[in-house]
Amino acid sequence: MFLSKYLNEFYYEQVLDNYDDDYLNTLDEDNFIKIYHLFQKYNFYFIEDIILNYLELFTLDSTEVEEGIMKLKDKLGDNFVNIIGNNMIYLTEII
Repeated sequence: MFLSKYLNEFYYEQVLDNYDDDYLNTLDEDNFIKIYHLFQKYNFYFIEDIILNYLELFTLDSTEVEEGIMKLKDKLGDNFVNIIGNNMIYLTEII
């Protein structure tokens, strides 16, 4: 499973515990990488936590995710990444 390249052992084991193998096998690595790089681009420092709790974000079209990130930035202000880091429920607005 390609997720092991992006997560430390603890997070990887948690993902395996939280998600069904069939679902994990449907993930598209290329799309995952695009979304992963988007979060890096905007300096999300908790990408592992996003993967663990909101893996479905990585199944969306990258354009949709970036638009959602920009909407959150407009809504929350320049400190939006820290605000989301303290309350990741905001990520549901992207989904």
